[in-house]
Amino acid sequence: MKTNINEKAVILLFLMLSYELGAQLPAPGGVSGNLQVWVKADAGTGTATDNSKVPVWENQRSGGVNGIANQGMPGYYADPGVGAIPAYRTAPSIPNFNFNPAIEIVSTNGYRSGYKFPLGFPDNTTNAMTSYTHLTRTVSGSYRTVFVMNGTARSSNASSVAGIWQSPFFGSQGNRPEFYNEKEFGDVFFGTDIINTIGTDVPSIQSYYNRLSGANMNYLFGNNGKEYGQPSNNVSSNFNYPGMVLLMDNDGGSGSTSLAGDRIGEFILYSETQTETERQRVNSYLAVKYGITLVQPQDYLASDETIMTWNSGLNTSFNNNIFGLAKDDASALNQLVTNSINTGNNIMLTVSTDNDFISANSSPGRPNFLQDKTFLIIGDNNVQNIALVNNGSATGQVIQRIWLAQRTNNTGSTWLQADLSAYTGIAATDQVSMVVGDDSGLSQNVKVIPATGFTGGKAVFNYSFPANKYFTFGINIQTHCTKDPTVGTPNEMTKFGITAQSNRQPNWPTNIPNGFMSLESRNKGFVITRTTSASIAVPVEGMLIFDTADQCFKLYNGTVWNCITRSCNN
Repeated sequence: MKTNINEKAVILLFLMLSYELGAQLPAPGGVSGNLQVWVKADAGTGTATDNSKVPVWENQRSGGVNGIANQGMPGYYADPGVGAIPAYRTAPSIPNFNFNPAIEIVSTNGYRSGYKFPLGFPDNTTNAMTSYTHLTRTVSGSYRTVFVMNGTARSSNASSVAGIWQSPFFGSQGNRPEFYNEKEFGDVFFGTDIINTIGTDVPSIQSYYNRLSGANMNYLFGNNGKEYGQPSNNVSSNFNYPGMVLLMDNDGGSGSTSLAGDRIGEFILYSETQTETERQRVNSYLAVKYGITLVQPQDYLASDETIMTWNSGLNTSFNNNIFGLAKDDASALNQLVTNSINTGNNIMLTVSTDNDFISANSSPGRPNFLQDKTFLIIGDNNVQNIALVNNGSATGQVIQRIWLAQRTNNTGSTWLQADLSAYTGIAATDQVSMVVGDDSGLSQNVKVIPATGFTGGKAVFNYSFPANKYFTFGINIQTHCTKDPTVGTPNEMTKFGITAQSNRQPNWPTNIPNGFMSLESRNKGFVITRTTSASIAVPVEGMLIFDTADQCFKLYNGTVWNCITRSCNN
């Protein structure tokens, strides 16, 4: 049967459309259902120049409406001009955004200051929403918005211009999350906890959302993955607010405070409730990207939700200052340089795919991971004591801060920079090393990695993590030790030997001093028993095996099995 050209074109078009529909578009945490607004400072700003204006912030949700810099309001506030449009800030110019850029609000109390998304929220058939905002709130002022659902169907303002009757309002007052909705009789705080980063340059992940409880669609607030609870009057969501969404909006009324200096990394809005797992995926995406530690204990999930990139139960002592490298295509996540944004000595470690620890994450030339769903997530034991301690039975000293690295897929060659300048016991002339082991005591399968450089108190290392590992840093640690040989005439020679050679050497094996047995071959190896220590019911002191589970030679010392590691035989 022949197929004409038109039929071939239709078939080709069908196949192309089928492919496009089958391909998953990126979404935060891979959660795409009912996504309405997704704006982020590393995409859709139209600029990469520091302090340049961003009049339009492009929505990364396919087909979603863009954010328009919302300046002035006819009849209420005059347009202050282009100088007040929010500005793009490059990663090196701002603190605590984990090598990512931000949008900075430029405002006073006298005009609208953020972005409006006309028709940003959909139809009038749902009374639920879920939001996430990664931002800094640099001033602890009163009545400071994060976003407003200014839907014309419910608000007293029926125009497309941002109105004075804003419902519902989500934001903060002082250092507490606040909710206001004139149509549902609420002007209250969420829970009793404070947001302890308000009034600082440290951002957090603020989430306002709904959850169905019986017949009530409850309002809730979460910060860095911790649920603060409902509004104090337990008001429920009765309506949907289709229409305009206002981001970082301020109208100067009711004693509101300027938003000037606040910075946003990302704003995400869904028109639905989400499962706990979905919220965990989105929070994990934002936490890894921006170096934020989710309130623990809490696992981090990849976009497919089956991969646990940080297992908070593996060792709970290390659920502190969590950050990491990541490639997760379904989230458009590609974090290639990272540190914890927690303040103080908690930002001492920076990890990268190359030895550039200053430039932005998006800097050209940074090596990318080869495989999707690749993660290297790191937490530490949060020991703040800066005194050095002895390195077990080995030489040298180590710091008391220890890290745990959890790896998913092959992360390849990784660069680490440790800022050890706070440790006064470390001198510029010391030999600095990274100590890596299988256990938190750094006693099993230990490796010592010398620094490739140590300048200004900062030590640089290059290491390929083979699997989950613990590590710390120390000084003057010998990578191996030897004893001087005994001199003089041997008092005994080897009397027994096994050879695979066809021609035995003259006087072999009696020409080998101080041996019990000699083995000899050009192309064969010596294989001892391969099993696991758990399989041996009655071990005997001195017994030697190759443990196939722990992948090491083990010796039974009469009490326990231990991997044989290099040490000094004192």
